[in-house]
Amino acid sequence: MDADATAQQRAAAAERAVLDRYLRRYGPVAWAHAAVPGRENPRTWHYWWHAHLLHVLADAETHRPDARRRRLIRRVARGVTLRTLGRWTTPFYDDIAWMGLALAESGRHPRALRKIARTLADAVDPTVGALPWRVDSELYNAPANAPGGMVLALTGRRTEAAGLAGWMASVLDDPSSHLVRDGIEHGVTRPELWTYNQGAVIGLELMIGGPALADPAHDEWSHIERTRALVRAVERWCADDDGLFPAAGGGDGGLFAGILARYLAQAARDLAKGPDAEGDVLARTARRLVARNADALWGGCREGLFPADPRRPARAEGDDLDLSVQLGAWITLEAAVGLERAVTS
Repeated sequence: MDADATAQQRAAAAERAVLDRYLRRYGPVAWAHAAVPGRENPRTWHYWWHAHLLHVLADAETHRPDARRRRLIRRVARGVTLRTLGRWTTPFYDDIAWMGLALAESGRHPRALRKIARTLADAVDPTVGALPWRVDSELYNAPANAPGGMVLALTGRRTEAAGLAGWMASVLDDPSSHLVRDGIEHGVTRPELWTYNQGAVIGLELMIGGPALADPAHDEWSHIERTRALVRAVERWCADDDGLFPAAGGGDGGLFAGILARYLAQAARDLAKGPDAEGDVLARTARRLVARNADALWGGCREGLFPADPRRPARAEGDDLDLSVQLGAWITLEAAVGLERAVTS
């Protein structure tokens, strides 16, 4: 790939590759296949992956406004309406939280967003103080509570959102690495560390702590402190790999690193507004991590395919054929565009 391509050119190339390979248009609706031929069940429709497709299309529209893309966003949203029979929900609270964020970002279907927010608010278990992973589940995890908290904050339920952030900080934060562990089930902590959990918690803490960014005396400053701590923890986590995020393969894992990149880019923009030098240092750290991973993905791109692992070139087989992997790369490249725009605007 052209090493001199701008961040906008890279993101636009990733967008074209995803839409050309995976998207199918059927009159006024559209949706994406889960993979290209060579993977099992390539024509499968994934609700959670479509939440991220809608979200990254909205990112692209912010960065490169285009009437054709706006029409496509409407068609993809209609596709979700059709595939969910108008319900817009599933039994999985993590999935519907991500869809809620996509709807908020794209400005589509405000009634569906309100329904999702009510569903999430009603599902918080008062005896635990957290969202379960899905209906009738005993697993309470970061994948549900972090995006769920963001949806609640976006829809005016800041107190409930702060409660979910506090629960994760007290229960899921790993005392040794200061990263967010996956979840807890029947009193047993799941110790796995996933990139998307770090990103989503950063996003939630920034959303709640936004009013405190320039004022350490503000009541919400603790949320900015937790954001800073997570950026430091992610930097240490990735240090031995020269800043590259841990890879999680194909399937759902293909999206994980892109989600971290999106919210690190948000941290880079927001922490630079802080009142002290540490905020600037951590903003540069977050920016550097996003740029490092975007550069590696671009360098590994082959014939429009991005690798599931940025440590190697893409291959026309295996995990690299999954829609999720290509969406994850596209999300990372759009995150890099957001940082470039922040510098030049």
